[in-house]
Amino acid sequence: MVAGWEIAQGELFLMSLAVSATALWVGSRLAGIRADALVAGLVIVGYLVGNRGFAQLHMPGLPLFPGEAALALGLALLVWHAVRTATLPLRRDALNACVFVWILVGLIRVPLDIREFGFLALRDFASVYYALFFFLGQAWAGLPAEQRWVRRCLLLGLALTAPTFYAFDRFPDWVTANLTLGGFPLVFVKSDVAGGFMAAGALWFAHRFAQTGRMSSLLVSALALSGVIVCNSRAAIIAFAVGVLWIMALRVWPLLRVLGALLLLGFGSLCVQAVVTDGPWVATPLYRIYESTASVADTDGLRVYRAANLDDKSDNNQFRLVWWRAVVDETWANGRWFGLGFGHDLAAEFLRIYYADSNDEFTARSPHNFLLTVFGRMGLVGATLLLAILAGAAKMTWRAGRHDRGGDQADSSLPLWLAMWTILASACFGVVLEGPMGATVFWTVLGMANATGTDALATEKIQPNEAAAPIT
Repeated sequence: MVAGWEIAQGELFLMSLAVSATALWVGSRLAGIRADALVAGLVIVGYLVGNRGFAQLHMPGLPLFPGEAALALGLALLVWHAVRTATLPLRRDALNACVFVWILVGLIRVPLDIREFGFLALRDFASVYYALFFFLGQAWAGLPAEQRWVRRCLLLGLALTAPTFYAFDRFPDWVTANLTLGGFPLVFVKSDVAGGFMAAGALWFAHRFAQTGRMSSLLVSALALSGVIVCNSRAAIIAFAVGVLWIMALRVWPLLRVLGALLLLGFGSLCVQAVVTDGPWVATPLYRIYESTASVADTDGLRVYRAANLDDKSDNNQFRLVWWRAVVDETWANGRWFGLGFGHDLAAEFLRIYYADSNDEFTARSPHNFLLTVFGRMGLVGATLLLAILAGAAKMTWRAGRHDRGGDQADSSLPLWLAMWTILASACFGVVLEGPMGATVFWTVLGMANATGTDALATEKIQPNEAAAPIT
């Protein structure tokens, strides 16, 4: 009756809530998985494919976006399960402890920041509370049906990232005009976020091909790798390189051979194209890729670029370096231990230095480096805890690589770890983990990787003891 009255008044909130809850309950029953895992899987596909477009969707009358809705539902069910089973949703390992303490430190200071900065403090605190997806990812990884569902959603989203990027790059106006929901475009690709996703997809499907030998996985990996190269995001190239370096350090030779073959094939194709083309050498894609890669080290802006539309790369380097230095200096001077707070304008000092004579509106709030964002917001305490999280992830990645060399494990955690590192690498050069597009995927993948890797190591330790046990 209340919903009907609100509909008559033009309000759709209760109706939308009732329809969503009913659809969620029916979908969960039909799929045989928990409702939060069902929603999170769909949200992950949405962020991987739709990027900024999908991130703008929300329920009528309620500014609850997909990431926040999935997080709220997941936390509610996680708490209910913990109360019902009298167990904490934490695993007894260093990574869980570091993530929990990191969120707790941010939670302690955010009320003080809200008093000073208002809603902006909550907005900036999102970069920390998205880490709660770590614990949700762990919970789903411990349930067979939920783990399969979320991994399949990751697989589907990563497979569609490159084709969606190509379609949006070729027909942006058509995509934003026709693929809409409630007046919002479902797809609006952000190159730094999509580039990291494509780098993760290239490694994931190359690993899948190395294990299964399916040509479809190889084709998807090749498509994602080509997207990394042509997306004009140097962060994506660095992200892919970080993943390759991990594979080399772990000595996963079958996977490295697959990637090497793809790179050689791509390089050979570009060489042939450069030879047969009628245009000048500097206009070929091969030369453009060369100059784009070389521009990463052009921190002084001394290089002269001959390929088209690359003149701004050195300015882009200066943009980041000046901003990073400004954040470090300001934080060290005014809040080295606990940071400048959530809601503090990390761009103010940078604008005074870099855009002293400009009157243009500047809305970016992150210095395009997640590590420095955390340092600016939470100081040495928060940055140290984040580095401890990454150290724990590095230790688990090393163990996962050793376990993966033993054979073809269908439930290997290595693709999850590689995806995590590539997304993190792209976040060191762009605005990725400060928003839900990258953070939801990143923290979910990290939680699933930790749970899967820990369970695999536990199984390895148990099996020898079981084999040696006497028969009674």
